[in-house]
Formats: sequence, structure tokens, C-alpha cells
Amino acid sequence: MMACGLLDLSTAAAQHSDSLRIDLKTALEIALSENPNIKVADMEIIKKEYAKKSAYGALLPQFDLIGQYQRAIKRQTVYFDEGFGMGGGNIDPTKYTPEELKIMETVGKMFAPDPEKAGEGIQMGRLNVYTAGLNVSMPLVMPSLWKNIQMSRVDFQLAMEKARSSRIDLANQVKKMFYSLLLAQASYDVFRKTYASDSLNLENIRNHFKQGVVAEYDLVTADVRLKSLIPSILQSQNMMRIAELQLKMLMGVDSEIPLKVIGSLDNYRNTLFDTIIPADTSLMNNSDIKQFDLQAEMARKGYEIQKLQFSPTLVSSFNYMYMSQNNDFKFGNYRWDPYSMLGITLSIPLFNGGQRYNNVKQSEIQIYQLNEQRKDVERGLKLSIKNNYDLMAKSMEQVVASESAVEQAHKGYKISLKRYETGMGTLVEVIAAALSITNAELQYRNAIYDYLAAKADLEKILGYDINATN
Repeated sequence: MMACGLLDLSTAAAQHSDSLRIDLKTALEIALSENPNIKVADMEIIKKEYAKKSAYGALLPQFDLIGQYQRAIKRQTVYFDEGFGMGGGNIDPTKYTPEELKIMETVGKMFAPDPEKAGEGIQMGRLNVYTAGLNVSMPLVMPSLWKNIQMSRVDFQLAMEKARSSRIDLANQVKKMFYSLLLAQASYDVFRKTYASDSLNLENIRNHFKQGVVAEYDLVTADVRLKSLIPSILQSQNMMRIAELQLKMLMGVDSEIPLKVIGSLDNYRNTLFDTIIPADTSLMNNSDIKQFDLQAEMARKGYEIQKLQFSPTLVSSFNYMYMSQNNDFKFGNYRWDPYSMLGITLSIPLFNGGQRYNNVKQSEIQIYQLNEQRKDVERGLKLSIKNNYDLMAKSMEQVVASESAVEQAHKGYKISLKRYETGMGTLVEVIAAALSITNAELQYRNAIYDYLAAKADLEKILGYDINATN
């Protein structure tokens, strides 16, 4: 009775009115739109797009509003020579007009220090200094900045390739988990049919035992055989639940939503020999190789940026400021004086402790590392392609062999059952024949699954269309 309840559990769940009916194509569509990893990868593309725009923005003028307040704790002391260079005996009167000489003499007297206090100096400035205005700067010649813009473009392409890789990986996982769920369901169906068949045999043996036709040993053996199937049924049900939960997780749907999977592994049998196996093993579309190539290009751009750190830079600047100096806080009486400057700054790198040179060497090593890593990854991928080709060919052979084995196992079971009913055979032969059917059925479906899983892995390596469902 317990086993009968187990047999009805899956059927009831599959027929739930709120079940989400999916085939492989639907599962892929839902996963590619709802999986959180895909959403994160898409957001990464948007983020890199903003980073690229930010790099371009560095070429444009930068405007800054400046506001500053300074409080003098001790004002600056200034010392003047006699006459401040004016009004003294060192002026050539032939070089100036009488009006200019008079002005210079007056100014010289204003700054002429008191002989008694000539060594003390004069404190200049006021206690409060306010500055407000606008700063404008713009790079004119900055080679490293232009190369950084090129790097941002490559970084954006790398983000897009990583998003593509995430989709390919997710599609591969969804396909294999979908096939795993079909395999678990197929295993469950095999054990369920075996249980139903053995239940009928047990009932017949029980009736024959009551009639005294068979020995009690046969009844006990048949009962043990039937009960031994229960762990396999429970295990296959557990595999179904695990595969379903993992598929829901990959699809990004709630784990409480029941699924109804459309199709079975048997539906894929006819497509095995019709499938065109890709012959292109150049890895041109492989995402890992493309990412390595983009990373190598970024490393080369970084190397060029480091070399350009030795180049001069030219930056233009413009300031328009207002300043007020006061000793009190009577803002209404403040006087604001404007001043402005326009300038160009030329910077020529000379020496910074060897940092630029060492950074260049680091970039060279990084490029070498990426090249060596790419070679290793490419060798591994080519080996995986060969293994998947071999596994697909082996699985196709197993499918053909298993089909014949299933047919022969059913035939042998019928013969052993007839022999037992006529008294020419034993129950052990019947059980062995039934076990052969179970093993052949499972091997047949496992061979189909192995082929589909290997094909999915091959499509992932070759970077094929993520929507491929055959």
C-alpha cells in the first residue's frame, strides 16, 4: 500500500491545475529572462557603457565652482629696504618725466621704514579672506587619456562577451538539468511499470500457493522481489524532486510552483541520427577564447598607457575669482575685487623613483601570462571537443545496442514466465528476466541522456546558438 501511494504521488503533482507546462525551449526562454545571473550580466553591460561615457567625458572641459574662507592666525610680516627701491639715490632722473619722478618719490616715502623700527618689518593682509569663483580646465595633449578611452571600449566589449558567456553557460545547465529531469522521470516510470508487473506476478503466485500449486519459497521470493523495488522507486522520486528544484532555480522561478515537463527521452531518440554534428572545431565562437583575446587586448592597451606615462602633457586652465579681505564680519560692508587668469601647463616627466619603468615591466609580464594561459585553455578545450565527439559516438552505439537488448529482454521475460507457468522453469528465472528488462530499459535511456548531455557540452564549447534545442 505504501508503494501504491508513492506511485500516485508524481501523477497527482503532474496533473495539478496550476502546473507550469514547459518544454526545453520554454525552459530556456524563461531562464534567459528570469535568471538573476543573466540580469546581473546585463546590468554589467550598462555599467560599462557608463564607464565608457565617463572616459570620453575626461576630454571635455571641467568646470568647478570654488568657495574658500581663510582666517589668519598670525599675519605675514614683510620687510622693505630703504625707499623700497623708489625715491632713493639709485634712480636715474634722465629716464623718467618730472611727473613720474614725483610719484616715485612719494611712493618711496610711503614705504620708507622708520629708521628706529627698520628691523621689525610690516604685517600685511587682513584677518578674514574670502574667495569665490569659477575654475575651468581642459586637457589639450594627454596621450594616456586617449589610450584609456580605447581601453574602455575594449572593456565594454569584454562585458558583452561575459554576458554572452553567462547565457551560454546557463543554456548548457538548463539543457542538462532538463535532460536529467527527463531521465529521472524515465527511471521512475521503469520502476513503476516493473512494480506493477511484479505485483500481478505476486498476486498470481499467492493464488497458486493457496491452491497448493507452488511452494511457499516462491511466494516469499516474489514478495521480497517486490519490496526490493521500493528503495529504487523512492530514489528515483528523490532524483525527480532534486532535478525539478534545480531546474526551477536555473529558470529563476519559485520553488513552490509545480512543473509539468512536456516530452520524454524517447522523443529524442529519432533525432539522434538526424542531428548534424558540428564539424568546425576552430573555437572561433568559444566564449573563453574570446574573453582571453579581449583581456590580452586590454593588457596591450594597459602596456601602451604605461609607456605613455613618459610623454609630456599639456593642460589649459582658466580662473575667474572674487576676493574680499576684512578684519570684521560685517558682510554688508565687504568689498569684492575680481581677478582672472588664463594659463597653460606643460608637464614633462623626468624621474619618479623608477615607478613608470617598473609599471611597464609589469604590463609586459601580464601580456606574456595571458598568452600562455590562452594556449593552455585552448588545448583543454580541444581535448574536451574530442571527448564529447567520442562520447556522442559511443552513446549512439549504446542506444542501438540497448534497443536490441530491451527487445530481447522482453522476449526472454515472456519465455521465462511461460516456462514457470507450465512448471518447466523456476521463479528465479522469471525474476532474472524481469531484472534484465529493468536494466536494459535504464541503459537505453541513460545512453540517450549521455548523448544529449555530450551534445549540449559540445555546443557550449563551440559557442553555438544558445537557443538550440535539438
